[in-house]
Amino acid sequence: MAKVAAGRPSNNERAKSQRATRAVDASPGAKPSDLVSSKVIRLANVLRRSSTLVYGRKFGLSQVEWRIVALVGEHAPITLNALADLMGLDKGQTSRGVSALVNQRLLLRAYRRDGRGIAITLGTRGTEVHRELMTSALERNRVLLHGLTDAEKGEFFDILDRLTGLARTILAQEQDA
Repeated sequence: MAKVAAGRPSNNERAKSQRATRAVDASPGAKPSDLVSSKVIRLANVLRRSSTLVYGRKFGLSQVEWRIVALVGEHAPITLNALADLMGLDKGQTSRGVSALVNQRLLLRAYRRDGRGIAITLGTRGTEVHRELMTSALERNRVLLHGLTDAEKGEFFDILDRLTGLARTILAQEQDA
């Protein structure tokens, strides 16, 4: 790597600064690909597609199915409505995914004692798949964050959380309009 004169930014640093300026620039010349939403959606789509390939190959699960297994493993017992909300999917699509996983003996459905809805939990086989899925997910996460310092990781996650909160505020405003 070429030595950079003291006080002068490298070409890489200048390019990063230009991208950052472009990303926050609200001028008429701004491109859709510079929007935060475009960049986050692009990243999410690449991660979702690669995860779906891995979990389809390893476990025979579709995108909806592996997401259900992951969320039920984290939040069980959970109702269908709560699961659909967490996934951001409609209840029908979530129900079809849950039914497929019940048929594969990965999930269990039981009527709740209070008689209000059904509680969804992992079955014995689902617990094993969830453990393997999470092991794989954590390794993928490690690779993705490789090279970031702990401070950068903390700042990155804080920024994501702030953006998510702001996006929820925008959504609520649009829903109330």
